[in-house]
Amino acid sequence: MNRAEKLFSAPAKMIWLVVYLGMISVIVVNMNRARDRVMHASDQVRQKDQQDWEDWVNKSNEHQDNQQPVERKEIDLTRRPVSNATTLLTQYYGVCLTALILFSTLIFFVVMYMVHGVSGSASSGPISLEQELAAEASALAGQLKQSSQDE
Repeated sequence: MNRAEKLFSAPAKMIWLVVYLGMISVIVVNMNRARDRVMHASDQVRQKDQQDWEDWVNKSNEHQDNQQPVERKEIDLTRRPVSNATTLLTQYYGVCLTALILFSTLIFFVVMYMVHGVSGSASSGPISLEQELAAEASALAGQLKQSSQDE
C-alpha cells in the first residue's frame, strides 16, 4: 500500500466528495440566480442603477475646495460604462463561472489538505512524540553516565 492510498480512507473520500459537489452546486445555482436577476431586471431598476452611477460620478467630480487627500481626474460622463453586473453576467458568464469554480476548487483543496493535516491521520512527522522523548531521555542518560565516568 503506497502513501497516497494511506492518506484518505474510503469514508473520508466520500465525505469530501459530497462536500465538494455541494459547494460547486451552490456556486452554480447562485450564479444562475444572479444572471436571471440581471437579465430580467425591470427598466426601473436599470434606470435607478444608471442614476446611481451618474450621482457617483457627479459627487466624485466635486473637488470640495481641494480638501480631498488625493487629486482626481474628472470622470467623463459621455463614456459611461455598461453596468458591471450586466456585462459580467451576460457577455462573460462562462468565463466568470469557470474562474469561480476553478478558484473555489483550489481553495477547497487547500482547506481539505489543512484539515486533513490537523486531524493527524497519516501526516504526523517521521517520528512520534514518544519516540522523540525517549531519544532525549536516552541522550540525557548517556550524558549523565559520561560525566560520572569522567569524575
